[in-house]
Amino acid sequence: MSPIQPLPGYAGQNAISFHKVSKTYPARDHHAPVIALSDIDLDVKAGHILGVIGPSGAGKSSLIRLVNGLEKVSSGALSLFGQDVTRLNETEWRAARRGIGMIFQHFNLLSSRTVYDNVAFPLEIAGADRSTIDKRVPDLLALVGLTDKAQRYPAELSGGQKQRVGIARALATEPAILLCDEATSALDPETTQSILDLLRSINRTLGVTILLITHEIPVIKEICDDVAVIDQGRIVESGAVFDVFTNPRHPITARFVQNVSSVAIPAYLKPRLRQRAEAGDVALLQVGFTGANATSPVISRLTTTLGSDINIVAGKIDTIGERPFGTLLIALPAETATREAAIAALKKLHLGVQIAGYVDHLGIDVERHPFGEALTRKEKVRHVA
Repeated sequence: MSPIQPLPGYAGQNAISFHKVSKTYPARDHHAPVIALSDIDLDVKAGHILGVIGPSGAGKSSLIRLVNGLEKVSSGALSLFGQDVTRLNETEWRAARRGIGMIFQHFNLLSSRTVYDNVAFPLEIAGADRSTIDKRVPDLLALVGLTDKAQRYPAELSGGQKQRVGIARALATEPAILLCDEATSALDPETTQSILDLLRSINRTLGVTILLITHEIPVIKEICDDVAVIDQGRIVESGAVFDVFTNPRHPITARFVQNVSSVAIPAYLKPRLRQRAEAGDVALLQVGFTGANATSPVISRLTTTLGSDINIVAGKIDTIGERPFGTLLIALPAETATREAAIAALKKLHLGVQIAGYVDHLGIDVERHPFGEALTRKEKVRHVA
């Protein structure tokens, strides 16, 4: 069998398709069999970046190991560019695997080989001649920005540089599919950003389909086109990143994207927050802005419509999947007529809105604030003096 590659006329189709795929690991040491994946239905579009996210033990690693042939499907069908690979034997998988690149969390570089030779290694395994290797490797090192590190050894490199070597090595056999298993979780935030920029550039310039496993929401938000949320071996939600993050439908997804799609109640208000309004209370509304509305003067329009002042308590404007998305926590009188009019006006503007709770006032409660006791003592000392 030849390496996995897109079929002629396959543009716009699925690079990876799971159909009712399950994976069960056999019983060991008197323990029951472990069901790692159950009835997985998932498509990765050719040329897209799909991120799979979920809690530890959810089945993320098992999912990616099925795609590179390190594990066999227990039931169901797995197709790569329309080719059913479920029943391939080890020899056939070895050939097919040359069309699949793999990037690891801990780099997995050969310490006794130079950067150049690490990148050359997959080509040597594939039987490429020296002239092919000597033409391909310099191009790959230039692509990942490591031309000047060709004769260095892994021990002489930073974490980000090691991962760049790993990316160059994964691209050596010109794969159609690139698998990333927690590729940035061992890196600092700045280095993570540079690696994500590189992966996005590779996706766009080479057209490589990327399946990315991560537990980091910012990674999904930064570069993925689509996302699948996995929990207890099942896909509980999937779709375009923007749609899933701004309108999560499953509780697991909502917990994951909470920091992206909402703003936190300020700490000084939390102790006074309640779910039922009392006379004279202030209502806190969480408002989500998407698309063109993310940069529209909605608050000024709302103030004019209601004829009432509105306070902005907290907020942020961000991008998800390169589309603007904003969230505001606003405060307005809790009396029913004003509150309901505000909600109706916001919905008419196609904005997401929900009541976060009610507080008696927006100011800091000196007696209950962390600094309140100290301030009170200071006032007492000054008064006695």
